[in-house]
Amino acid sequence: MYVPIILAVHPIIGIIINLSLNHIISIQMKFIRFISFTFLLQTAILSSAQSIPTPYVWGGKYGFIDAETGKVLINPIYEKVYPFSENRALVFKAGKGYFIDQSGTIKIILKYDSVYSFTEGLAAVQTVGLWGYIDKLGTLKIPVKFQQAYPFAEGFAVIKKDGKYGYIDKTGKIIISPQFDFALEFSDGHAVVRKDGKYGFINTTGKIIIPAVYDQAANFSNGAAVVSKDGKYGIIDKNGKAILPIDNDWVSVFSDGLVRVHKGSTWGYANTSGVMLIPATFDWVSDFSNGYAKVKKNNMYGYIDKMGTIVVPIQYQWLEDRDISGTIMAVKAGYWGCINTQNEVLSTFTYKVTRPYSEGYAVVTKAGKYGYINNKGELIIPFTYEYAYDVVNGMAEVVINERTRFIDKSGVCIKYCE
Repeated sequence: MYVPIILAVHPIIGIIINLSLNHIISIQMKFIRFISFTFLLQTAILSSAQSIPTPYVWGGKYGFIDAETGKVLINPIYEKVYPFSENRALVFKAGKGYFIDQSGTIKIILKYDSVYSFTEGLAAVQTVGLWGYIDKLGTLKIPVKFQQAYPFAEGFAVIKKDGKYGYIDKTGKIIISPQFDFALEFSDGHAVVRKDGKYGFINTTGKIIIPAVYDQAANFSNGAAVVSKDGKYGIIDKNGKAILPIDNDWVSVFSDGLVRVHKGSTWGYANTSGVMLIPATFDWVSDFSNGYAKVKKNNMYGYIDKMGTIVVPIQYQWLEDRDISGTIMAVKAGYWGCINTQNEVLSTFTYKVTRPYSEGYAVVTKAGKYGYINNKGELIIPFTYEYAYDVVNGMAEVVINERTRFIDKSGVCIKYCE
């Protein structure tokens, strides 16, 4: 089944989890994985802004911290965790799944095979191959009777029955009969559906208001939607009118109110009115986040604001993403340093680059020894190792005295210690 690669990004689409712990459930529709990843990113941003506990890993175990202060809110005792949504987070311990609240209290002991995160007070669950919905106390509110069920958005949820997709309300009543080959959640009062191999849009009564003539389509965001036709991309309004001509090589989904536009060899940005707010003059651009975006020109990197003003000069060999405080790890002449959005140097370019950052840490070397710096350019683990690998799942493999061991993010040995 062909699935569009740019399908809607919506923060409430949630995460689908296989409760066997070992992996996220295999779904044929690729958009689920893409949306889940986006959900993780957007949840992390939202969590930091509202001090919602944010997942972190330490020594191979997972917990939650305050993303702004770094304070541990829920100790790292879990094998796996997923972001909070509506004061519930899915966690695993000793092979069992639970939903906890922001204090770490267990609210639901899961008895289902698969589950989505909570949206609009309900979570889709699967057992014996069929799907239904539970509330925040774990009570089954909509019986398990659907071939597939997805998170609620704007009062509706996509379900699959008899091989077709339709929509239900929060009582489980079918509001739009299953008739589509594919369907997405509602956003801005509209939803993407597929019929006869083409994509269009319906309203909340199920009426097709924009004909299914597109090869790909994304959900509406602030009155605009990205679509694709005959290999080209553009933006339409709610009347189906092209407000950014469908003649671009690629257009991203909206992020921070703007889309990335790629045409020929150059990149720029358009807004929800289809206006190229920042002309396509760059070799590559990132999505905007919190008002800033990374750009590339002549193999060098910098940052711009939403007016297109260059705030960090395009003079660095590489720039990491801005952290919550606005600091940026930068590479200049082969050395790591730390700057801010005003291009002020916060930490001098001292440590030689070995590899990119991983989980907020980077391997650096000095006089033949290896250590680690954090995302502010501070030396956190001294130059004591003969070799060092990236931090993965809160721990790193290092070599000392020709022997391998594993350390946590503070440098304490946790495995194969002498």
